[in-house]
Amino acid sequence: MSNITFCWELGRGYGHLAGFKPLAEVLLNKNHKITALLRDVGDVHKFLEKIPVSYFPAPKWQATRKYTAPTINYADIISRCGYDSKESLLPLVQQWRKRFRDCGTELVIADHSPTALLAARTLNLPATLFGAGFFSPPLEYPMPSLTPWLDTQPFFLKDIENNVLDVINRVLCQFDAPRLDYLYQLFEVDENFLCTVPELDHYDKRSPGAFWGPQFDMHNGVAAYWPENRKKNIFVYTMHNYAFLQRLLMSLGKVDANFLVHCVGMDEEAENQYTQKNIRFSAEPIQLQSIENRADLVICHAGHGTVAASLLMGIPLLSLPTQLEQLLLANRLSALKLSGVINIRDEQVDFAQSITSVLNNDECRQRVRMFASHYADFDQKKQLEDIALACEEILLR
Repeated sequence: MSNITFCWELGRGYGHLAGFKPLAEVLLNKNHKITALLRDVGDVHKFLEKIPVSYFPAPKWQATRKYTAPTINYADIISRCGYDSKESLLPLVQQWRKRFRDCGTELVIADHSPTALLAARTLNLPATLFGAGFFSPPLEYPMPSLTPWLDTQPFFLKDIENNVLDVINRVLCQFDAPRLDYLYQLFEVDENFLCTVPELDHYDKRSPGAFWGPQFDMHNGVAAYWPENRKKNIFVYTMHNYAFLQRLLMSLGKVDANFLVHCVGMDEEAENQYTQKNIRFSAEPIQLQSIENRADLVICHAGHGTVAASLLMGIPLLSLPTQLEQLLLANRLSALKLSGVINIRDEQVDFAQSITSVLNNDECRQRVRMFASHYADFDQKKQLEDIALACEEILLR
């Protein structure tokens, strides 16, 4: 038995826990001890409480300033999360080191957790990446722009990265750890479990052999339920703080379809305001497996797990991106004609028209069927077993 620590440092939403739970179950069945260090423990009861995983809050950067300029690349992301000075990064690394020692960590599985990787490096702990492409930047210098529409000059990308690299190296020196020549070396780990497929990668031009297939949990949650009639069924997965939530929910009654809505953080009183004969709410997450062959459309914020699961089941999407990671994936989906997209800044959007447009888009439906057919042989059970075996091989080195 080995002590394996799952780390989730940055980002929000169900995807991090939902993606890890199936792997945790496989590792537990192999008699490993699993500890999870989590950015947000508020939703743990929806995912991990029924399996013997110990969990604790992850060390968290407490932001002291608000940024208004758009995020340029991965280096820019972490520069806003404590990597702007040695004084802010060093305490974070020290906290991660203490957590690893307290847990008796023998292997780190990092989901969007750069500081966990940095701390592991100072302790000579083996580490892996685990997650979608956004969390695993390409091994190149400078790290590519995430906002190509801004036409950022290479010298600016290098300047951001060099500043972050200098901070990291000053921290590494505190622990007599080898310096990094490039930021991408932080992500040169024992194994990169890049859990996506090329079409859903947030970055372009990776080696085809780099992909392990998408991560999601098909079984967590309650079964979907729609009225038994001839109308089309639509699943809506949204958040209570979505800027256009009220307009979205008010528009559903204008569409001749059945809606099942899971709105994270919405209370029962608010749900009752929008409930109609054809609009039902679920306070609990919906079991994705239960919408297969039943849902005609999924409306979501373009989280990778929900997107991947929906497309593999042959269900078209309407994406409502709210931040950069979601926007990048939504744009890729739109370019491939796998999803409609609601412009993140379009305050005049007609949701009812957009929903109807995707429902009636034969080309989109055909493209989604082709995607599902192309990946029909994807076996998540085998994927998880292969990842678990790779983890065990690392532990034996």
